[in-house]
Amino acid sequence: MKTEDLKAQGLTEDQINFVLAENGKDLKALQEENKTLKADKSQLENDKKVLEKEKGDKEKALDDLQKNTITKEEYDKKVKEIEDNAKKEHADYIFNELLKQAFKDSKVRSTDNTINAVKASLDLAKITTDKEGKTLIGIKEQLDALKKTDPHFFETTANGNQPNEPGANGGKGDDGEGTSMASNIAKEANKSDSQETKSQFFN
Repeated sequence: MKTEDLKAQGLTEDQINFVLAENGKDLKALQEENKTLKADKSQLENDKKVLEKEKGDKEKALDDLQKNTITKEEYDKKVKEIEDNAKKEHADYIFNELLKQAFKDSKVRSTDNTINAVKASLDLAKITTDKEGKTLIGIKEQLDALKKTDPHFFETTANGNQPNEPGANGGKGDDGEGTSMASNIAKEANKSDSQETKSQFFN
């Protein structure tokens, strides 16, 4: 939908602005719905894989019991272990997906080295999921703190500031105190990525 097309239909400036705004809301809603559907599809595929593995492992344990290669007590213990592992795989998948989204929302640089460095800088034991498994509790506070101590982990605006952060550096500079070993690795990786991009451009 273009402004020119709406003008051709005889709409006023205010009407055009209203139509475009409403269209933008609808588009955003569709994008959010599409994102949710993709996430649900990915989770269902993972759950299917976990359930198939659980089923196969239980069938093998039952086969061992029927062949008398394990006792009933060993069988029960193995089944419980299989079920616990399946629950853990399911929980780990949800946690990692929510962690990816939290990094994206906080504008963490998308290079593998930076993501790994940010993970290493977080106290993951203090981050949990809510009852619905839809939100991480304790992640925002840690990422906000990291923006101040290690701003180079995050994307910057055109003027060099952190998005939604006041001040030029958003915290200690590249050579300031408190910069972790992980952050130094990320800085070097980002520098290498930048140099490689420049080299490809001039070649």
